[in-house]
Amino acid sequence: MSRPPPCKFILHLDARNRAYCLSVLTDYVIASLSSQGVYSDSSAPENSCSPSSDDAEPKELVLSEFRASMSKSKDSSSSGGFHQEYIASLRYRNDLPPPDMPPKFLDIPHEGLDRFLTPGFASNLARREEPNIDVDAEGGMPIDLVGIPGLHLGDESAIMAPENPEPIDQADLALLMTPEQLKNPAPKNTNVSFLRRTQYISAGLRAPDGPKVAPIRTKRGMDKTKSQDDPTYIKKYLQKGFDIAYPHSKHVGEDTASKIKGHTPTKLEHDAWAHPVHPDNPKLKPVGFYPLLPDLEGFPDPGGFVQFKFDKAPVQDVSGKRDKRMDVAILLPSAPEERVCQEHNTKAALYKTNPNLYPDPGPIPWDYDLYLPEKKDAAKNVSASLRITNPDRDNEALYTHDGADNTKFHRFDRVRTYATSAQTLGNDQKQKDIALTLFDPEEVKDGKRDGLDSRQRAAYYYPILGKTRLKPERARTIAQAGLAPTRPKTKEDQVDQIQVVVRDPDEAEVYKRSLHRAAIDPKFAESMPPPPENPENDAEPAKQEEDEGEHDADRQASPEDAHDDAGNDSDE
Repeated sequence: MSRPPPCKFILHLDARNRAYCLSVLTDYVIASLSSQGVYSDSSAPENSCSPSSDDAEPKELVLSEFRASMSKSKDSSSSGGFHQEYIASLRYRNDLPPPDMPPKFLDIPHEGLDRFLTPGFASNLARREEPNIDVDAEGGMPIDLVGIPGLHLGDESAIMAPENPEPIDQADLALLMTPEQLKNPAPKNTNVSFLRRTQYISAGLRAPDGPKVAPIRTKRGMDKTKSQDDPTYIKKYLQKGFDIAYPHSKHVGEDTASKIKGHTPTKLEHDAWAHPVHPDNPKLKPVGFYPLLPDLEGFPDPGGFVQFKFDKAPVQDVSGKRDKRMDVAILLPSAPEERVCQEHNTKAALYKTNPNLYPDPGPIPWDYDLYLPEKKDAAKNVSASLRITNPDRDNEALYTHDGADNTKFHRFDRVRTYATSAQTLGNDQKQKDIALTLFDPEEVKDGKRDGLDSRQRAAYYYPILGKTRLKPERARTIAQAGLAPTRPKTKEDQVDQIQVVVRDPDEAEVYKRSLHRAAIDPKFAESMPPPPENPENDAEPAKQEEDEGEHDADRQASPEDAHDDAGNDSDE
């Protein structure tokens, strides 16, 4: 707002030089201030805002003359009067300009207020002033479900969101961000003044308005960090632990390609090895020490094991204890039903389309049939046949059943089918999960030390390639929900009985297991036995059987070949 022009003060005096009105003249406003004037005595006029009837016309003085007159009046009345100053409050107008877009006013007749208060006034006004919003009769929310096809037959797909929606366009992904993602991230690489300068917060940082911080101490720390990433440094660091544990095999000469000398251990490291302390509970004392070693002779054909867990105990003993038949149980995988395969294929296709939005479904969730020995006391004989340390493991007296052709076998009966609840595979990281078993030759009973005398006392570990959690079969769960018939369908080639005969591995199987040992045992790889004479001829029948098995799995997964009769059992 521009500065207003200078004001002009006019003081009105009566014949006795008493001021009774002060006028302020400006271009914007004229303000008047009433006053009672200055009196030499304590009496006041009856009407201080107008001159006395016996006085002449008032005089007009400028402000300077008024001040001079007031000073004289003050001096003259100093003996018994009082001083009074005039305070004028100036107010300037600042009217807002009219709006560029004035509001819309409806031309409403206003004969009286009674008609505005009637209930029909708002309805008539709404009918007369039609809104420009297109809304159907149901307000965008259909409540008549009769015309929706298949709704009353159990098909709610027309009113439900699609199970597999189309991938969202890349331009619209920003609209799906959460409030946490929209927040500004915390600033990184900021100089903190109250922290002590160390290698971790000062290396690679720049000053706010200066060159890169690279003091001599930081450079030495960076060189030390770089040396710790060197392969030679890592080998020496690992060898230091073996030198502390086995000082008699410590290498004292120069470093070679096959032998390397570890770093010099400190006294604290020697004390920590001699007197170990539990990290969480220092009161615990160790009762035994076992070196951690791989079981080089315990590799199966796949090179690892699979861990299975049940949601509930499959079978329980009469006394509530664990059934020993679970130690020798058999899990036979089978293809799941067609619906599960279709869901998995759909999820896999969506994952390939947009991996950032859709999770990886993983492998197909197989079904597993659980088989247990027919009799509870047969678990002891089956375990004796499978134990590699048992010299009488080939004795036919251990078998519990006789076949039609005078063959001996262990009989396993099907208990029930389990579905995969969750599974994880770690083929890329075989040593991520391991199983441990503690072995002490002195604790082995007499008569069972065949082949175990050469093994040392150690904690042997076995790689776990995958973990699977099993739940009861889907058919029963779905039937309980009322979404399927109460009698589950029986697969045509479902196996209800397995006859097991135990034998030692042949040359091809031994060579296949030796490949897994050679991957972690360099000395064994140098002296590894040659492959079998005709591995290709042996592999072709195996491949043919595998192809036939895949064909059978695909065939049994089809719903056309499945039987509706659950009691149609077959023996194999």
